Amino acid sequence: MSQRPPEPPQAKKSMFRYYDPARDERDRVVMLAHEELRAAGEKPHLLRTVDGELFSYRREEIGFVTGGSGAKISTGPGMLIAGTLCWIGALALASFMFGVQDATTGERVGLCFLAAFGAALAWYFMHLGLAEHRARKLRKARKLPKPLLGANLNLP
Repeated sequence: MSQRPPEPPQAKKSMFRYYDPARDERDRVVMLAHEELRAAGEKPHLLRTVDGELFSYRREEIGFVTGGSGAKISTGPGMLIAGTLCWIGALALASFMFGVQDATTGERVGLCFLAAFGAALAWYFMHLGLAEHRARKLRKARKLPKPLLGANLNLP
């Protein structure tokens, strides 16, 4: 007695990627359109969306990439909050540096270095936050899906 194996669950309901010939066909269509854009002189990037579909984005539509391991800040407002906290820390170190009376030259240079490092980190967070904010506005205006950043493409 031969039984047909059960159908795999839908890809949206599982963390595993099941073979979907229709998805592979949609991916091929997107890759052909992507190659046409590249041949026309544009520089799009192929990324998966949060729904798992392949999409060709322009650089300004992506925002920032959240790659690597560990906790991530994945939103523009989160980056702006982190930048604000770094600015507060840099200003606190700078004011402490001028407020200390009996510090040696080496201690003042160390505080100055830490304040400059905090300011540079704050600028970087602010830059990423504003880039994500602009990209989110562009995606919303152009009705584009949100990219899934930091994931493998799994191209056919």
